[in-house]
Amino acid sequence: MKKLKSVIALILLGLLFVNLLMAQTTTTTTSTSKKSKTVRVSADYVEPKSDVIYYKGRIFVNIEEDKVSVKTSEMYVKKVNDKWKIVDIPAKAEFSFDGGSAVADKMTYDLDNRTGTLTNTTVTIIDSKSNEKITIIADTINFDLDNDKYSGTKKGGVNITKGDITAVADKFEYDKKKGELTLIGAVVINDSKKGVKMTASDAVIYTEKNDMKANNVSIELKVE
Repeated sequence: MKKLKSVIALILLGLLFVNLLMAQTTTTTTSTSKKSKTVRVSADYVEPKSDVIYYKGRIFVNIEEDKVSVKTSEMYVKKVNDKWKIVDIPAKAEFSFDGGSAVADKMTYDLDNRTGTLTNTTVTIIDSKSNEKITIIADTINFDLDNDKYSGTKKGGVNITKGDITAVADKFEYDKKKGELTLIGAVVINDSKKGVKMTASDAVIYTEKNDMKANNVSIELKVE
């Protein structure tokens, strides 16, 4: 009888230790159609269920295969079709990815496709053609890390800064691989180096040398 009680006590202590450990670090391996990847998470609190894992507190996420990391205070990892797929963060997040970073009020991330959405966000991306930083402030930015494509909108205009250029537009599309920044709707571009202020219905900036083309244009030139 004493031996049985001792065995039961050891089992209970073991379960308690496992629960405490899970509240600090959780590792989830997800097998995607492309390749398997490991999502490593540390948090103050974790509540795992069959189809969702809830995290709270000081949360740090690292996905080495995606070159992605996140710091936040609240997060859900959800299953879709019996596979861990969606990271849903309803709180402020600091998001780092290959070639850039962002701060957002909330975000989602698809583990399969490396796509997601940032809400009320400021994003900084190192442009591969010019090596300049492009800073974008928007209400919503959708990103596709596999294809290096970004797009978004902002009420009152998306704000974009790249070196000597500042721009505002209803929405933008940025193809990092091509080095093309497309601005659509109520476009205003200021290039302080060239002394040009331009308004247009739409415009494209070729990021390597900041060459541009635009439609329905009004231009002001500063001549000294």
